[in-house]
Amino acid sequence: MSRDGARVLVVSCAWAGRAAPEELLGPRERARAAELTGPRRAEWVRTRLTAKAAVLWATGGHGAQIPPGPDGAPRLLGAPRGTALSLTHTGELAACAVSRGGPADRVGVDVEPVDARNDVLLPRLLAPGERPDAATGPLPHTAPPGLLATVLVACKEAALKACRRPSPALRDYELRAGADGRLRVLVRIRGRRQEAAASGVPDALEVWWSCRRGRVTAVCGTGRRPPEHRDVPADRVLAALGPRRGGQ
Repeated sequence: MSRDGARVLVVSCAWAGRAAPEELLGPRERARAAELTGPRRAEWVRTRLTAKAAVLWATGGHGAQIPPGPDGAPRLLGAPRGTALSLTHTGELAACAVSRGGPADRVGVDVEPVDARNDVLLPRLLAPGERPDAATGPLPHTAPPGLLATVLVACKEAALKACRRPSPALRDYELRAGADGRLRVLVRIRGRRQEAAASGVPDALEVWWSCRRGRVTAVCGTGRRPPEHRDVPADRVLAALGPRRGGQ
C-alpha cells in the first residue's frame, strides 16, 4: 500500500432518456434485477452499469459483478483484491466511487441536489459542539440557499457508508477540519465521541466534497489523495461494457 493510501475514482453518469440494458449485467445482477419492478428496477440497473464501468476504468479488469450482500449493501465480486466501492443515485444520475490500495470496504460516496429545504435539517445533523461550517468554511453571500446543509448531508452520508454504519444517525459522524485543512471524521457510538480507529474504522478516514451543476458530491475514504472525478455520458458506459473493442 502506498503511504498516501487509497486511490479513489468517482464516476458519475446522467442517464436521462437512455435505457440501461440488462444484458450487460452479470448473472447474479440479472437475478437481482428480476426481483424488482418499474422505476426501482431501472434505477438499480443504471446504477450497477455505472458502477461496473467505474470498476473497469479503475482496475482494468472486466467481469466484475455487484450483487447485494446479506445486509443489502453492494458486494463487489470478480475485482482485484483491495478494491472497494460505494454507490449512490439521485433521479437519473448514478455515481460510483471505486477505491484501490486502501483498507477493504472503506469508501463511501453520496450525491445530493442543493436544496434550500435541507436547512431545516441542521439541528438534526450536528453533533454537540460541531460547527455547522466545519466542512465548508464561511460561505460567500452568493452561495445558493441550502448549500451548507446539503454539504453536511452528503459528507455524513458518505462517512456513514465508509464506516459501515456503526450508527444510523448522521449527527454521529462529526466532521472536523484539521489545521492542515483536511476534513476528517469522528464517530460517536452511543453518544460518545471516538476517533474513527476506536470504532473499528481507520483513523485516516477523510472526506472531500465538490459542488457542480447544482449537486454536491461527497466522498469518504482513506489516504491523502483527493478523488479523481469523471462525468461521463451513458454512451461511454455502454461502450465500455459492450464487446471488447477498446471501450476504455
